Amino acid sequence: MKTIISIFTLICIVLTGHGQDLKFGHLSPLSLKEKFTDRTIPVTFSLENAVQDCDLTVKVNEEKTSATIGRDYVLPLQNPYHLTAANGYQGHFDFTIRADLFTEAREDVTLTFSYPDQAGVNKEIEYVLYLFDLNDSTSNDPQYTPEESQKNKRLSFEIFTGGTLDFFDNLRFQDIGGEFHVNANDIAGKDNRWGGFLGVSNFQNFSIDSSRNDVRMERVRVDTTGPYINGQTRYSEGTFVDHTRVSINQWSYYINPTWRINRQSSDFFNMYLSLRLEALRTATTTSFITDTLYTDVTNRPLGENPVFQTGKGIIPKSVTEVHTNGFYSIGVPMFLNSKDKFKLYFDPNIGLSKYTFSSYVLNESRISLSKILISQLRAFYLFRLRITEQLSGLGITVGGEIRGFLPSYEPIINLYIGVRANISTLLRSPVQ
Repeated sequence: MKTIISIFTLICIVLTGHGQDLKFGHLSPLSLKEKFTDRTIPVTFSLENAVQDCDLTVKVNEEKTSATIGRDYVLPLQNPYHLTAANGYQGHFDFTIRADLFTEAREDVTLTFSYPDQAGVNKEIEYVLYLFDLNDSTSNDPQYTPEESQKNKRLSFEIFTGGTLDFFDNLRFQDIGGEFHVNANDIAGKDNRWGGFLGVSNFQNFSIDSSRNDVRMERVRVDTTGPYINGQTRYSEGTFVDHTRVSINQWSYYINPTWRINRQSSDFFNMYLSLRLEALRTATTTSFITDTLYTDVTNRPLGENPVFQTGKGIIPKSVTEVHTNGFYSIGVPMFLNSKDKFKLYFDPNIGLSKYTFSSYVLNESRISLSKILISQLRAFYLFRLRITEQLSGLGITVGGEIRGFLPSYEPIINLYIGVRANISTLLRSPVQ
């Protein structure tokens, strides 16, 4: 009788077009996020419209899986899984995401479930899990193909922005500065060493030229009618210090083809040999500033023929010159990623530049300027640094550079403190 009922049920299922189908407790793809410790999630499945007991097997599809078992996840499978009427044709296994050893980019795991349908023909269904890093805020974003996910690991678009520091004015913030950076060092894969990065940066630098300080005394008549009468005519007398303040607004456009020094790409530390090609646009503003040390109005005797000034001070207040120069150098950029702690980028360079620079000095009359133009082929050095914390999730960043000419020119120091924004996910297409 039981056999007759089973045959009748099977005939009804075939006639109505409904067979035993495998369903999951969570729809595929399932997005999971790493925690500070290992995180275990049960993957549940069941047969709908089941007509007979069956055995189900689960395996990892290596071709469609970017995550590494043991390092990124743990999957203790116990094949086969027996789906019977006694257990409600249900089963499950535990999937564990490893903590700390996880890489920042999203990793994929594709599982293949195999089971017989009502006619005994083997069926296969894929189930996908997306694994996200603790600091990755994209787990609720549209999902991407495994091919895109692999490329995303090796291609990033980042913006670093913040306030630039003035080292010569009580170390206070001045204008906004920062960088836009595209990193494609390992775009061709872990086994291919060629790649590169490019970007745009903007820095402001401020300095006061103490070598041009000029202490002077100035007398200006207050009583301007009639001739000067010794001991009676009033005049203002003051002591002033004139100095020059130089501010530099610097735009850098660079591209760095790279060759990785370490044999295989690492999730922790990579070192490269690079050729840096850079166009540097520099707007230099020279301002003439006067500080007052002492001033008074008096009629103290000065003798018969004293000399008075006009009181107009320095006529030219500021002047700006813009130059664009090419910088070509060899560098050894280094990238370190200490998970959940910080990221470090350090890039020492040495190279050549045909550098043009203008400076200005006051002439003796103090009402006009003399321009000094320097245009030379010179060796230069460049140290670029950027460090981003990963503890708070804000991506607080300190970045900048030290650039100088050999052998004896004073270096230009640029520094900003700000935040990091990863815009990679905004520039990629979701799966339709």
